[in-house]
Amino acid sequence: MGEYREVMSGVRMRLVHCDEGLLVVETVLDEGSEVPRHSHSSSQLTILLEGLLLFGVEGKGERVLRPGDYVIVPGGTVHWARALRASVVLDLNWPLTPERRELAEKLGGCSRATLGGG
Repeated sequence: MGEYREVMSGVRMRLVHCDEGLLVVETVLDEGSEVPRHSHSSSQLTILLEGLLLFGVEGKGERVLRPGDYVIVPGGTVHWARALRASVVLDLNWPLTPERRELAEKLGGCSRATLGGG
């Protein structure tokens, strides 16, 4: 897996897996950090592994996620998050769209990502 890279204040990401069909990214958020409103054309499954996260999806409102909770965000849908406690999130995006490939490149590139744990 790749190394964590700070992508915005209090938010660090690392590449877990990348191929033409799927991008998997692990994100660590400091308490109080925010991922601003954004969208991308890929669909996204967000799973909270640790912490407490306020997650919003346009048209559906906000909800508090606890470890094990997940949200599916359809492609093109605006979404955002705020860490109510320090949190760890696993995001799966499919398919690998140009904007998600750009994120993967910022995190070290698809060729460096591998499946695996730990």
